[in-house]
Amino acid sequence: MAGAITLDKLENILQQAGFTEIDIERQVVSDQYANKWGIDDVDLKHYLRSSTITAYKPK
Repeated sequence: MAGAITLDKLENILQQAGFTEIDIERQVVSDQYANKWGIDDVDLKHYLRSSTITAYKPK
């Protein structure tokens, strides 16, 4: 996917920005969301993920 970033790179960016206790929870997207992309013959659920990111930045 264009514009995608690996979890390691994302975590590194957050660390460099001063965040700690970084937790990235990935989830498979719903069929409804995957179908919005309109690409036939490709199961996008193997490629798309939804993520919830929790991190703390000390003052």
